[in-house]
Amino acid sequence: MTIARKEIDDAVRSRLIWVIIAVFGAAAALLSVALSLVPQVEATPIMGVTMAGQSAQMLGPIIALIAAYLSIAGERESGSIKVLLGLPPSRGEVVLGKLLGRGLVVACGLMAGFIIAGVAIAVVYGSLPVVSFIFLTVLTGVLGLVFVGIAVGISAATATRARAMTLSIGLYLALVLFWDLLAQFVHLAVLGTFPGATVPGWYVLLQGLSPVGAYDTLTNAILAGTATTGAVPTLATRLEAGVVPVYLQSWVMIGVLLAWGAVPLVLGYLRFSRTDLA
Repeated sequence: MTIARKEIDDAVRSRLIWVIIAVFGAAAALLSVALSLVPQVEATPIMGVTMAGQSAQMLGPIIALIAAYLSIAGERESGSIKVLLGLPPSRGEVVLGKLLGRGLVVACGLMAGFIIAGVAIAVVYGSLPVVSFIFLTVLTGVLGLVFVGIAVGISAATATRARAMTLSIGLYLALVLFWDLLAQFVHLAVLGTFPGATVPGWYVLLQGLSPVGAYDTLTNAILAGTATTGAVPTLATRLEAGVVPVYLQSWVMIGVLLAWGAVPLVLGYLRFSRTDLA
């Protein structure tokens, strides 16, 4: 699509993708090898990959939101969206083009940054769980694409930069920083205690209903299945019942992750399609 190609070209010319790679790659690499500097910890490559995944949970969403929250709202406020819509692309094609263009830039940037962390892990720890790392690299790219979908949906639904920024910040705080805390307080309210070594299945599901929570659950599933036995506890060992229910299967978490990318985008498009831009 023309709009998607233009978004990619603009991102490359503005060096956005290189900034994403540099910032995320450096942060993920530093965090993933930090455990090797702690004398009391017998660090392993799996632990390094786990820390790289943790950095993706914190930085991936904010990078995606920053890259895409003005994709439509910025053009609406400046008035340039009227010029764009005066050309052949429809409003739906504009939204889709923004998603594909900025989504590909963010996803590729995050995956490249994750690979930098993988190189650091291999050098410092002496090895790398290649298969698990490949799956996690792709999953990190999907996480970035999901948050671009959220950001484009916000941008399509808002008319000003300030509103788009406010909603993006609010969603980041809610989905990345506060969701797990909320789940812990629900556990306290229902059972009278904070989560311990083992937890009920509904608590893990509640954690996994955010995009970052779904990513974390999938990350643990990938790493627990690695050849390094005991490095990461399986989900079954965390559950009081000792058995993983259907609603905590990986395919459910994948569905949650993809739904977070699709639903806000569709809602944003519906609002954008009915807005009078005159």
